Amino acid sequence: MSQSVSRQNAFWQKAKRRIWNVANLPAIMAMLVVAASTFVAEDLNQNVYIQRARADLQNEANLIAVKLQGLIEANVKLVRGLSITIATEPNIDQIRFVELAKSLFDGSSELKSIAGAPELVVSMIYPVKGNEKAIGLDYRRNHEQRAMALRARDFGETNLAGPINLVQGGQGLIARYPIYYNHAVHGLQFWGLLSSVIDINKIYQASGLLDQAEADFVLVGKDGKGAGGQQFFGPKHVNDNNPVSATVDFGLGQWELRAVPKSGWHVTPPNVWAIRGAALAALLLVVLPIAFVGWLFRERMAHLNANLNGQIKIARMKKRLELALETSQIGVWEFEPKTGKTSWDGRMNELYGFPQDHAITGEQWIACLHPDDRERVNSEVQGVTQESGMYKSEFRVILPDGKERTIRTVGSMMSDDLDEQRLVGVNWDISEDVAREKDLCDARAESDRRYQELEIAKARIENNSLHDFLTGLPNRRYLDDKLNGNHGNTCLMEDTTYLMKIDLDGFKEVNDNFGHAAGDAMLVNVAKILNQLIINDEFAARVGGDEFIVLCCSGMNDQRPTELARQLIEKIQVPIVYKGRTCRLGASIGVACGLEAEKDSDKLLSNADMALYQSKQDGKGCVTFFSQSMSQSARHQRQLADDLLRGIENREFIAFYQGQYCAHTHALVGTEALARWEHPERGVLAPSEFVELAESLGVMGAIDAMILDHAAETQKYWTKLDFSVPRVSVNVSAKRLGDKELIANLEKMDCDLRTLTFELVESTFLDRSDAQVAANIRQIREMGIDIEIDDFGTAYASIVSLTHLLPNRLKIDRQLIQPVIDSADQRELVHSIIHIGRTLGIGTVAEGVESMEHAEILRIMGVDILQGFAFSRPMNRVDFVKDHSVDSEQRIVANVS
Repeated sequence: MSQSVSRQNAFWQKAKRRIWNVANLPAIMAMLVVAASTFVAEDLNQNVYIQRARADLQNEANLIAVKLQGLIEANVKLVRGLSITIATEPNIDQIRFVELAKSLFDGSSELKSIAGAPELVVSMIYPVKGNEKAIGLDYRRNHEQRAMALRARDFGETNLAGPINLVQGGQGLIARYPIYYNHAVHGLQFWGLLSSVIDINKIYQASGLLDQAEADFVLVGKDGKGAGGQQFFGPKHVNDNNPVSATVDFGLGQWELRAVPKSGWHVTPPNVWAIRGAALAALLLVVLPIAFVGWLFRERMAHLNANLNGQIKIARMKKRLELALETSQIGVWEFEPKTGKTSWDGRMNELYGFPQDHAITGEQWIACLHPDDRERVNSEVQGVTQESGMYKSEFRVILPDGKERTIRTVGSMMSDDLDEQRLVGVNWDISEDVAREKDLCDARAESDRRYQELEIAKARIENNSLHDFLTGLPNRRYLDDKLNGNHGNTCLMEDTTYLMKIDLDGFKEVNDNFGHAAGDAMLVNVAKILNQLIINDEFAARVGGDEFIVLCCSGMNDQRPTELARQLIEKIQVPIVYKGRTCRLGASIGVACGLEAEKDSDKLLSNADMALYQSKQDGKGCVTFFSQSMSQSARHQRQLADDLLRGIENREFIAFYQGQYCAHTHALVGTEALARWEHPERGVLAPSEFVELAESLGVMGAIDAMILDHAAETQKYWTKLDFSVPRVSVNVSAKRLGDKELIANLEKMDCDLRTLTFELVESTFLDRSDAQVAANIRQIREMGIDIEIDDFGTAYASIVSLTHLLPNRLKIDRQLIQPVIDSADQRELVHSIIHIGRTLGIGTVAEGVESMEHAEILRIMGVDILQGFAFSRPMNRVDFVKDHSVDSEQRIVANVS
């Protein structure tokens, strides 16, 4: 503004000196017009300023929009590869998920976390720390994320939501990738969603959006809905102040970036209206007098302007040419074929490493050329001078300092005013372009090499995913493909297809006794045997730790399945020496036929499992073919298992009580609580109906707990009836005894714990390596609960083990008690057990006493307590009271009869 005022003052001083010179009246008029135009220009300058400011801010907004777009696309694409990997591994767990996701955080990215949500519930996440609250998030129940999550699932398209408030705290963008996988039976199935959380604040920072001090910015289009969406960043006043805008298109949606200067668009000078009024008055005062003079003056000025414009154009063209030559670093040369004279400008000398004023000859130029290029270039120059055509070439030159430079030249023959022919052209340095092209070729070659390595690695990974890493045999996935004809495999499911499932007997013992390396060697040997015995199109696979599958066909030989199974058992049973130690394995085989499975691969595998289970039950080391009776038995077992679990939930397990009596007085000294199942359809079931199944299901501890609770309630029930039982014995399973909560649960019981006796099997109390079991036994004794060893003499108890535990009583198993009437050896054995107990201060209980003769013999041998049908049968707590209300002699006579 100060410069403008200075120009105006200088103008008016000059006008005052010339105003009275009538001869210069046209000049005065012209100056008045110029002055008026100056005032108008000052007024128009405001609009120019606004337009320039809008253009500058528009460029800044476009740059930030491009950065935002690039950052979001980069983070979305970074995680897309992980979603493809999960589609090939639908059974992925948290450990595998962390292994894959961790690699995405090694580089520079704005990722905050990655979560896997099978069936739309988040169960896997990386990193876990700081994101624990996201575990268990059900997208179907989360109001803020539900719509976008279901849209990704229903349309099968990746979408970008946000910014949203995260469950684990803060805000972020969430990219959701729907994952589908090929199920062996049902085809393409929805696995769930893979979600990547992008730190929105890092996106803002990296794009430069937070560093803008001169302008206010807003972002519109939450969830990628574009200009019509919700604003989620910046002050709202920006939208009301005619902002500039730029589109942020990241493929999954759009945002709109809007901006205005912090000070607004309008900067109006305080004297703008005074300036405009003065200019208007000046124009009105002079416009009429100078109208005619101005017309004459314009005619004269037109000729002057035309001449001046011509000179300006020539100057501009010269300047442009000089600027072009200077900026492009092009050297100009001339060559006269007739005289051999060569002319270079300064840039040419610079290109060839000579001083600016260096004079060059044709021979010197040839000498500068690379020896390998001289003959070719000399020939090209001669050709163009003879044919008067265009000259284009590339060659290398050797500079005076020995460095090499690549030059590109373009020239043409032309004639001067004297009709003399000369070759005129330009040279420029393309050394960097040549080096760049070479680097590009090298990079392309390296890229091709890496692509080949990638293809090889991909093939290797695919092979590894279908084969067992230890034995090299196909794995379960490969087997499924074979059975179902997936991925180009021929379907092997035919009526004549036989599937053998092989389980190694004694494999655990090899691992325990000789180490896992020996176990691995045995597995490799079994794989070798399988490969030796299978023929033609038969197929072998390892599907588990020590489980193998063989597929064979009986189409050409009905006996092939039987013969192959027999050969496998014989070969596997051959001992193997590993590091000087002999390792032995056996094999149990279950065989199922495709005809019985109705070409259903899952059913075929299930049938083979049932046949293998039967082989194990029959003593191992044998072959069993599937039959329909096995299927019926399996269904029965499944039904019984379902009933058992339901029975535990409904607390259908109660106790029946069998009395324990003094061997000398036959007085009631205790009772044993025996588990019974009140089945709603089959009535009361004895332990033989459910104990083995309960142990296989791992629920025996729950049943023991119910029996213990029932025994405690019974004690209180009997107390109310004034019926006293000194002690109640309850069986405690190994699983129950190893429960960390056992002691705490006992302390909560509303009964006198000193009236309880825990019966432990030998295998439980001998497991001294289990610290929890040992600790529980110690605390049980401290609580006043007696300990009995149940079924003593049937397992592997030792005298040393008894001295460590020192139980209150040994309960001699009925298998040892029943033969004492007829067998002197059996009596001697039982007498020895009683003597051992007395020596260690341990009492004895004889169970299975069926007659008074039993009772008398055992009393004479020194047994302390008797239990059996001779005295009392197991009965419910009500009948137990009734039974013991009669005279003991009458009750004993009734039981014996």
